[in-house]
Amino acid sequence: MIRGLGKQWVRVLATSLLIVAAVLSLGNAVLFAVYVTAAAIAWIYWGKYPIPLSLGVVALTSLVTPPMNIALTSASIMLMDNALKTGNDRPWWFYAAPLATSALLAAILRQFYTAVSFAIPLIYVLLMSLISIIRHHTATIELRPSRNLRINAGSGLLYSLTVVTKPPLRAVVEVKAPGSLRVSPTRLYLNGEASINVNARYNLGGVKRPRLVLTFTDTRGLVRVRRVVRHPRITVIPRARTAIQFARGLLAQSALTLGAEDVREVREYVPGDPIRRLHWKKSAKLNKLIIKLLQGPGLPGPIILLSYATSPTLVDRVGEVLVYLTAELLTRIPRIEVISVDRDGKATNYVLSRDNYFEMIEKALNKIENLNMKLVGGGDYADVLGTIKYSIPLRVKGMVKEGVIVIGQGLFVEPICNAFKERVICISV
Repeated sequence: MIRGLGKQWVRVLATSLLIVAAVLSLGNAVLFAVYVTAAAIAWIYWGKYPIPLSLGVVALTSLVTPPMNIALTSASIMLMDNALKTGNDRPWWFYAAPLATSALLAAILRQFYTAVSFAIPLIYVLLMSLISIIRHHTATIELRPSRNLRINAGSGLLYSLTVVTKPPLRAVVEVKAPGSLRVSPTRLYLNGEASINVNARYNLGGVKRPRLVLTFTDTRGLVRVRRVVRHPRITVIPRARTAIQFARGLLAQSALTLGAEDVREVREYVPGDPIRRLHWKKSAKLNKLIIKLLQGPGLPGPIILLSYATSPTLVDRVGEVLVYLTAELLTRIPRIEVISVDRDGKATNYVLSRDNYFEMIEKALNKIENLNMKLVGGGDYADVLGTIKYSIPLRVKGMVKEGVIVIGQGLFVEPICNAFKERVICISV
């Protein structure tokens, strides 16, 4: 029984204060009845309504004969403090305003002891709120990721982020992140530090430092402090750069061949045949020079690159497709012709081989222009995109031959595909 009362000391204290107030009010039958009734209500319902009951105890004890009202009201602050920590969602002024009004009215009526009894919980509310505001505004906030934050554009990265405060704070924290970061949970309890799970996804390369908005609510719920914190650096590798790294490995592992180096037949060497086609083993056996005739997939037509797109993300994706396609082709054929066509129809030719691939692909990638266009209100009223879309097919007409590959943003590739149909292979992003 004693242990049970120890766990419910707040309820016991609230009831005891009201009983003492009732004893001190024996001469006033009405007030005595009010205190006894209040004591019974506090004992029965304290677990459900601690905050309103604690305020009721403060108000009732202030009516006791002075100067005992000051002593009882001072003791009731412990009830109020404990009740606020159980789940208060009201700001400090919600409690300070009625207490200040009551103290002011008592002072006007020259009930100075009563005014002091109301001023004591008022000072408590104001002091606790001020301390919380200062602590939460001056605390140092550090965000510690659980891993190296390095991802490829367009892919996701899962990691945990630990929020650490110095000095340690106890508070409820709400986390608000930009659209590129998905955070869970968004509301958690902080006891010096707390961890959240983050899923980061960016479509454009670069070094990212997004802002996180952390809203701290102190343990009593009286104060909410909003802090903006920079996220640790996230290195986002552009799609085209990721593709170039892939191309390095692909070209390093593959040998320069025509097709799969399938030998269709052999014949005797004649002047003018390339020396690299010599079949050395058969030449030694027959004691004469023999040439290999290879069966390969054949050389595709040139690649027409529409070197412009409406956004940085699409520029990156066009470059990614170009790198992957040319690297794959160079594992099967000796060279590739890329015709880069800008928004005005001006063409720049690049011949890519294994020897100059990385130099030429960098030049081609750097030529891709960001038009930085966005349709506002649902219409292209200046018809800028329309001019580009329908003038380019006319300008590339002379470049199109059987097996040509066209790479670009879908918005601009579609008119070319419709104009030349089966003669071209279209790859759009």
